[in-house]
Amino acid sequence: MGVIPWVVIILLSLTVILLVMWIVMQQRRVKKQRALIKDRNALIHEMQTSIALSQIKPHFLYNALNSIYVLCGKDLDQGRQAISDLADYLRANIGSIDSSVPIPFEKEMEHVSKYLSIEKLRFGDEFTCSIVTPVKDFELPALTIQPLVENAVRHGVVPLDEKGIILITTRENDRYYIITISDNGVGFDPTSGEKDDPGEHIGIRNVRERLRRLCGGKLEIQSEKGYGTEAIIKIPKTAKRYI
Repeated sequence: MGVIPWVVIILLSLTVILLVMWIVMQQRRVKKQRALIKDRNALIHEMQTSIALSQIKPHFLYNALNSIYVLCGKDLDQGRQAISDLADYLRANIGSIDSSVPIPFEKEMEHVSKYLSIEKLRFGDEFTCSIVTPVKDFELPALTIQPLVENAVRHGVVPLDEKGIILITTRENDRYYIITISDNGVGFDPTSGEKDDPGEHIGIRNVRERLRRLCGGKLEIQSEKGYGTEAIIKIPKTAKRYI
């Protein structure tokens, strides 16, 4: 074999080696970029969750403090009880409120119970709330049910001329854990947009977004003017985080 064939073989070998090295480097670069994108998306997700929670918390606290303010002008003892309920709520549940991962359903219902105790002190017999939750062994994002119950109270049953009724239920099927919050309130036309106030709209949007991102869940709202509103939360039994 002459010199030229050997040179060709050596050049081809070097070319193959360089090509393999280039492919390996590209694979490493792609892997690194994917890791960076994943970390960036995770950071964005955590920030969005934090922002969503921060938008809801002041809304609830404002309403709770407003209720206490009204109560203190009517009945000081009831006002003190409302302050105690709010303090218990914050002390027992502040960790769950700030959680960016799903929490047990029963923990979320503690938020709801404390919220309702504060509102009942203000509104008295203007509404009742029944809770029928035979299905409890699942998790969902913190502050998912409470904002919807708050909407049912403030925008549903309180404006009624008659006694309002709120019903919270749970059930399950093969695919989902299902929570329903229904009321016999004034309702609204979902297609008109006239009923929505900015605070309510933001709260519902945040609930939807956290459900989607933290567990792949979804929120459906059905309402009719004069006939009340029903909010339906669906948590997949194969729930996982979506970043």
